Amino acid sequence: MLGIQAFLEQNLNLFLCEECIRLFLITPSPTNHKPDSNYPDDEEKSVCHNHTVNSQHTCSLCLGIFANDFIDKIMERIQQSYHAYGGLGYNVLTKEAPTISIPNHLVIRAYCVLLAIEKKKDMDGISIQKGMSSSEIYTKLKENVRFHVRCRLKEYCTQTRYPSFDNDEHYPYLDPCTREILYKEENGFMNCHIIIHATSNVALPTHIFAMPPLSLRSKRKRFRGNDPTNKQGGDARTNADTKIKKEIELLLNEVACSETAKDSLRASLLEKNTFMDALDSNLRNDDKRNQLAEWITSTSVQKFHDNSSVPLSLCTVHVAAWCNAIYLKGRYTKARRDCSQTPFFVTNTTNVDKNNNNDKNDNNVDAKKGGMVRLGITSVEEEICPIVADLACGGISTQNNLGRELQGSGSTVVFGMAKFHASGREDMDVRMVLPADVLEAERVSLETGRGMKDTGSGRPFVLEIVDACKMPSPQSLLQAVLKINHVTRKEDIVTLAKTSGSSEWVEESDRMHVQYGLNPNGVGISGLEFCPSSSYRNLQAETEDKVKFYGCLCWCEKAIESQEHLDDLLHSAVYPLEIHQATPLRVLHRRSTSVRIRHVLSLKSYRIDNHWFRLSLSTSAGTYVKEFCHGDCGRTVPSLSSLLGCKTDIVELDCEGIATSS
Repeated sequence: MLGIQAFLEQNLNLFLCEECIRLFLITPSPTNHKPDSNYPDDEEKSVCHNHTVNSQHTCSLCLGIFANDFIDKIMERIQQSYHAYGGLGYNVLTKEAPTISIPNHLVIRAYCVLLAIEKKKDMDGISIQKGMSSSEIYTKLKENVRFHVRCRLKEYCTQTRYPSFDNDEHYPYLDPCTREILYKEENGFMNCHIIIHATSNVALPTHIFAMPPLSLRSKRKRFRGNDPTNKQGGDARTNADTKIKKEIELLLNEVACSETAKDSLRASLLEKNTFMDALDSNLRNDDKRNQLAEWITSTSVQKFHDNSSVPLSLCTVHVAAWCNAIYLKGRYTKARRDCSQTPFFVTNTTNVDKNNNNDKNDNNVDAKKGGMVRLGITSVEEEICPIVADLACGGISTQNNLGRELQGSGSTVVFGMAKFHASGREDMDVRMVLPADVLEAERVSLETGRGMKDTGSGRPFVLEIVDACKMPSPQSLLQAVLKINHVTRKEDIVTLAKTSGSSEWVEESDRMHVQYGLNPNGVGISGLEFCPSSSYRNLQAETEDKVKFYGCLCWCEKAIESQEHLDDLLHSAVYPLEIHQATPLRVLHRRSTSVRIRHVLSLKSYRIDNHWFRLSLSTSAGTYVKEFCHGDCGRTVPSLSSLLGCKTDIVELDCEGIATSS
């Protein structure tokens, strides 16, 4: 190998490191190096350390990114990025980690080196691998860096092949089924992306190779609305690349920056595919091929200075580390009519904030006309997500978020976030509570972890925890559940609560209902457990096939003389009752016009006085219960109003359970 290096240096003024010789040259004694393999075994690991470059010269092709010092620098950056997640030894890496991005500069330098060697006639049995495209060269270089980094990571992290649960050292506190979910989908596993950028010191033959112009993409607004809540989006890799390119753009604007340096910086800003296509196009010209070969040989061989690392001045390393999403499922109840499912903001049409007495309005509204005003005191999402993120997941990392200055106007997009996904939604003034007679059955359901088919349970939801700082344990999840519910024992989660019979509508006796916990804001959850990502993807689809139970307080214009009279009127129809519902007027501004066929499966009535009564009914999913009661100006047929033969309205609605099989 030393003879080949000396030959190239003496005859072509080129220095190639051992790695580049193995990758691109066909020598009399080829090696069995395997840079494209997955995590290496002990023999491969030994080969990796022996072949990593440690030379006084800078490689003319790879600019020293295979050097020991440079690999050490990468490992240092990785360990710094993993510090927020407890360090390398605490986490399990995904099978694809790390992913690598290398400079475009290396591809054109590799082409130049190979052209120079090909042009030299007397090579003493040495030849090049011909017919490689720019993309193939890029992949070879990238995968070789990845190979060496994975060798080093093997010393710090658990091997990420599908493990045997009998001797699995990670997450021993989880049951086998949960571990199988995590390892199969790599939920909560750590990933990292290494970005290697060439500095402005790396010269390019721009007098020969005309680089394509930079195309500036317009920043688009990802989300509608101007409410102050954050939205989850983006990608950790893309965000890291955006931050780096912003720094490069600032360097380009410096007056002192030479044209040669600017050309190098522009190459870093070009998209890989754009750069490769332009390079392949230029290489079809024989004159340019000869000029590129002469250019690389006329460049003097660079050497290390004492106690300094030239490769680190030619290439810089940036690492983005993040935690794969963790999915947790549960069920919730909502016992207040001033609590929305998610933060609810509307445009303020006056100069006065009508809800300025609410505790959470102070930091979340703009009292000026045209600003955003919060409705309700809180939301289900806000009562659950922050506690789970902080208490169970050790917080959410912010190191992969883009600053507002790098986002489109009006965007509030973050990468790390606890996302709340529910199986459908109830209006803010609709409670999600269970009838009192399911108390014992619900406690049994909580112990067994299975929902109730006949009476229904709380509304199912899934939390998607993106970029959590640590994997939650069953103990930390239980602590979060207890804190959300404002109780101290798991046995106290399912509680019996009283609903006052006195209201602004009608006087009636107090009623009891079942809810989760004793949270004064009305939100409680049954528990939290790990689930696969399919639970989130199928959440809404599965809901469409479920049965939902409702209770409502209704008023009718005509007097109802007795319970029997009410029953006769309502049961003149046969249940299950097929109803045809046109898109309700109240949602017509955001949903397409169509007529949907739904079913009222069962219905029971309870007379209060001559004009007031309560209903308990079960319906197919997707039924607009409010519209079934008042008829929506004839857009729902038949309706409660048409059955009673008079004007009818609904003033209170409770969702009293969603049937689920799991």
